[in-house]
Amino acid sequence: MIKIIDKDFTLCSQFSEFCKSSSFGTRIYSHFLCYGYEFDFVDFWVQITDENITCVICRLDGDFIVCLSDDADFEEMSAFLGFQDKLSVTFDEKYRNDLDLQSGSVSVGDILLYNGNDNSKNNFDTVTPEIKEYYKLLLTCKSEHFFVPEYMNFLSDVSRRQQRDMCSLCGVEVDGQIVSCAMTVSHTDFSVILGAVATHPHHRKHGYAGCVVRKLADTFVNSRSVYIYTTIERNTRFYKGLGFKVCGRWVKFDFGG
Repeated sequence: MIKIIDKDFTLCSQFSEFCKSSSFGTRIYSHFLCYGYEFDFVDFWVQITDENITCVICRLDGDFIVCLSDDADFEEMSAFLGFQDKLSVTFDEKYRNDLDLQSGSVSVGDILLYNGNDNSKNNFDTVTPEIKEYYKLLLTCKSEHFFVPEYMNFLSDVSRRQQRDMCSLCGVEVDGQIVSCAMTVSHTDFSVILGAVATHPHHRKHGYAGCVVRKLADTFVNSRSVYIYTTIERNTRFYKGLGFKVCGRWVKFDFGG
């Protein structure tokens, strides 16, 4: 049975505990803590089997994130997602053959977990960038593999998460300008996901990106799991050099629209 999370939902503790099982749960629970169930652009569901949660689903606009378990009813989940008006579905690649998602272009990548064993030497003074300056830097790095959202969407999301102490930004300045940055894109009390890592094209190969990623990762590693997602092998190698290790793979089905 798939049940929407609303004001009458009674399995909140089981929901949060289930979300601790993977980085997909981190992404979903972070959205839940930030937005709850009161906005039209976001929904949350759980799949319940024998009184236990076996899957958690989040919709943010048309993008779905699914946190699955081995006990999930994949036939029911496939049917549920098939009826949704969706732009994309992201989940653990190990369940790729279990979910029947018809059509759609497919992208995959690595999920890495920080272990703190970083031997790199570069260390620069860091600052907390203003949101607008951060966004300007992201635009300089926009590419096929680096998606940059619309500014108002970015501003609204980051501002709301900062107000709830759920978003940490870190940057390096050169001559008063932000040239490299990273942030927590998902943030809970049990794990964080780092992302939006960018360095201005004219300031690369100096170790700035490694510095901001390490600074954020070291901030949380003693109290939370620290994840990062990659889309290309070159980035995976880079993060391995900073003390991350591959712990899984993600897959995303895009349906356009």
